[in-house]
Amino acid sequence: MDVLRCRTPEMIRKEILMHFIAYNCVRRLMYEAAEEAAIEVRIVSFKGSLQALRSWAPHLNQAKISNAERFRLISDLYDAMTDTPIMQRPGRSEPRCVKRRPKNYQRMTAPRHEMKVIPHRSRYCAANP
Repeated sequence: MDVLRCRTPEMIRKEILMHFIAYNCVRRLMYEAAEEAAIEVRIVSFKGSLQALRSWAPHLNQAKISNAERFRLISDLYDAMTDTPIMQRPGRSEPRCVKRRPKNYQRMTAPRHEMKVIPHRSRYCAANP
């Protein structure tokens, strides 16, 4: 949810709502995986769970697998989610920060047919024509 892609307020609300729904679905899977592995939920990695879910999604979405096979795959997914628990690291500080790399182009502030490249600002252009 780094950048919202919608433009209207209604669609922005829907996009944020979908991010909340997806986040809560992953958290629910983390809870179920931790419960099955008999470990605490807070030591299950969100990022690791997301990576495991993305790698197992093609296998789980196959149409022609039996329910027993699907439950086995879900159990394997839970095992993959709980394989690498987060260890306690006392005295460690991990501040949140964002580093957005600047682009080599100027911002579009006018329609394309009116937009002109600023010739004296070579830092905005990747290569001068």
